[in-house]
Amino acid sequence: MIVFAVRYKAAINEITGDRDLAYRIYDLSNNDWIIIKDMVHTLEVFKRVTLLFSSDEKSTIAHVITTMDKIDNILTSTIVSSSARCPIHNSVRKALNLAKTTLNKYYSRTNTSNVYRIAMVLHPSLKLKYFCLRKHYL
Repeated sequence: MIVFAVRYKAAINEITGDRDLAYRIYDLSNNDWIIIKDMVHTLEVFKRVTLLFSSDEKSTIAHVITTMDKIDNILTSTIVSSSARCPIHNSVRKALNLAKTTLNKYYSRTNTSNVYRIAMVLHPSLKLKYFCLRKHYL
């Protein structure tokens, strides 16, 4: 929906700006549009992950854990690099930090799960290499 809104920003502004249609309460400010634009990329990442795990062949614990690592890296790089190149809106940065905190909360719970450890060690391409790279010890 947000991608659609960004694509049709001009039309939305025209419709909400028309006093006769009584949609002015839905009019978005320039600041609102900046926030929406900043959110689009991150939301696309979560959409792709949701669709990926909706399929049967990728819904294993090993894939979930490695995908959580990738999401964490994306969130971290977006938060860190945005301040240098193209600053993101402060509310988006706070939302990304909350998402990262929530993700890390659930990720840390995998450390106490025997199922997690067994699944990662038995995974054909991961084995103990994953734990060594992430500096986790069995």
